[in-house]
Amino acid sequence: MRFIPGPIIIPRKSRKEKIERKKKTKPAKKEKKLVYVLIKVKPDQLISEKAREVEEIFKGKTFNRVVNPDGYTLLMNAQNLFSKSSRIYVVELTDEMNCWFYLVPSEERIKFKNKDKYMVFLIKKDSALEEIANKMVEGKLTKKSTFELVLTAIEVALGLLTFVAGYLAFENVIDISQLSNIVAFVFFFIFALQSIKKGYRRRSWED
Repeated sequence: MRFIPGPIIIPRKSRKEKIERKKKTKPAKKEKKLVYVLIKVKPDQLISEKAREVEEIFKGKTFNRVVNPDGYTLLMNAQNLFSKSSRIYVVELTDEMNCWFYLVPSEERIKFKNKDKYMVFLIKKDSALEEIANKMVEGKLTKKSTFELVLTAIEVALGLLTFVAGYLAFENVIDISQLSNIVAFVFFFIFALQSIKKGYRRRSWED
């Protein structure tokens, strides 16, 4: 009897498996970081001389230099560079009369030996970048707004409330169920405060 082979069945992956595979292979989106560095020029030095020293730090890297910019110009430069790198350095060089800004995209960390201010901004919302750029050119970046100070004070007070509630539960003044309700309220309120904060986080160090 002659053997006739049947059709070869190739199993197909389900749509769910394809979607999961795409999710696994898709690279995670990196958080945008803006590193602000302030360098003040000494009274006996020209800003152009100090600029040459600063540019040596960026040797081998591409950078934009803008002189006495407005907030919009600085914002446009920053947005353009964020399309190329998840981290950009904004170095402000000032002699109190003129401000030269250097914008440098770099995934690698850049070290500065002599600096007067060093701040890292983790950008959560694109709209926050405009506020940061305006504060830079206005010289208000290092100052916390009244809104931020009030929110910080409320968060500290809520933290103290949790500590006091824990102490009262330990002394059997309140029961565990009341403590749980207080802790849940505190966490919910802190989460609500975080959601109305600005679209960025600020700190004084890099990872």
